Amino acid sequence: MDLESKGKSLNEDEVIQIIEAFKPKIKKSLFNTSLGEREDLEQEIKLKIVEKINDIYSDEVPGFFQFINNF
Repeated sequence: MDLESKGKSLNEDEVIQIIEAFKPKIKKSLFNTSLGEREDLEQEIKLKIVEKINDIYSDEVPGFFQFINNF
């Protein structure tokens, strides 16, 4: 995955790759929670990661004239 794809949507494999990169940190953080809540919390964390990925990659930077007209 490269930064040149910013502004385009990511495919499912790229999102999974990003989640896998965060997996060690997620697992380490889950040790601070009770056993019964770990799986639910892990799913919530992954959901938030996917939401943020969508926010980052769906933001479009306005062009110069668009910016001036909105200003």
